[in-house]
Amino acid sequence: MSDTIRFSTDADGIATLLIDVPGQSMNVIGAQFIADLNAAVDRISGEDAIKGAVIASGKDSGFMAGMDLKAMEAMLLPPAGEALDMKTLFNRVFELNSILRRLETCGKPVACAIEGVCVGGGFDLALACHRRIVGDNPRTQIGLPEILVGLFPGGGGSQRFPRITGVQTALMYMLQGKLFAPAEGAALKLIDEVVPAGTALDAARAWVKANPTAGIQPWDQKGYKVPGGGSAMNPGFAQTFMGAVPMTVKQTQRNLHAPVAMLSAVYEGVQLPMDRAIRIESKYFTKVIADPQSRNMVRTLFVNKQAAERGVRRPADVAPSPTTRLAMLGAGMMGAGVATVAAQAGIDVVLLDRDIAAAEKGKAHAEGELQKRVSRGKMTPERMAEILARITPATDFAARVPRITGSAVE
Repeated sequence: MSDTIRFSTDADGIATLLIDVPGQSMNVIGAQFIADLNAAVDRISGEDAIKGAVIASGKDSGFMAGMDLKAMEAMLLPPAGEALDMKTLFNRVFELNSILRRLETCGKPVACAIEGVCVGGGFDLALACHRRIVGDNPRTQIGLPEILVGLFPGGGGSQRFPRITGVQTALMYMLQGKLFAPAEGAALKLIDEVVPAGTALDAARAWVKANPTAGIQPWDQKGYKVPGGGSAMNPGFAQTFMGAVPMTVKQTQRNLHAPVAMLSAVYEGVQLPMDRAIRIESKYFTKVIADPQSRNMVRTLFVNKQAAERGVRRPADVAPSPTTRLAMLGAGMMGAGVATVAAQAGIDVVLLDRDIAAAEKGKAHAEGELQKRVSRGKMTPERMAEILARITPATDFAARVPRITGSAVE
């Protein structure tokens, strides 16, 4: 009995793995999940009665959010005060990569049924499957955003993504941590099929049943070539890195290690067979995770940020006080942007500047940005008018906003 994966097999010999990590609102990858996935792969590859497999989520919240970043440090690194052994760290980092590689080379078709969020290590898992089927939901987000918290894809994503889309496209998405919707994923060929929401699991089972010999990845087939080129002698491949390296250095000011490590992993790995490529990825991921920078970024940009958003430090005896009106001092591009976002949230905004012309220019900027959304069909003219009505250009704070003295409002 698995703690994180519910494993069952139907009369057609199709195994279904429903991921349901206990105690978590969203599925995440932790030590127990890795152990359970390893055991499940053993069953899929070792039991003759199993003809193929489908991987899906047992939670309504989505497919999987990736690595449990709160537990990652304790899972991979030694306790405080103990020496860091890089070989041991590499072996721990490589464990998931090794399991996902065994999954895609088990010789049986494996389909991934995605409903809802599928990011980070969850998408690494999906990329290791032979078919990715997604339920069409406008709130679904898919991709590899690890770079935004000081990491980069460490479950084979940096190697499989470019082998599907080409190196240039893959780098554009991974270096920005850019997420995409199902339709966009299908256009990129990262998603094989988009089906009505709620039907991905049935569609995945049907595909496995209809394709009993489809258990080989494109990069493991004879004659496979990386789209757009995957050799240092290929002009397109070389030019991509000639541009990507200086652009990355400029954007990061040489202060961030993960983007450079990922560029190295992709450059070296794409030119090698997959078995060697994933070891290259894990080598660079090991270097990144061993550096305090990545741990500090994870703690600040993810763990502490989530705690702040939940109000963990909020005094218990202070009741919530929703903001209904605010004054934005400065109607430049940033001030106008803040005013627009606040007005969209239903807050009345007084947009203040040195003279009324400057204040009105700020509102005009907000109107221009909203008009772009209207022209793209993402907002109605009525909604735009409602938002703009909440923004009042002004020069006098005292005349526009109530003045608070002590506990009284004058």
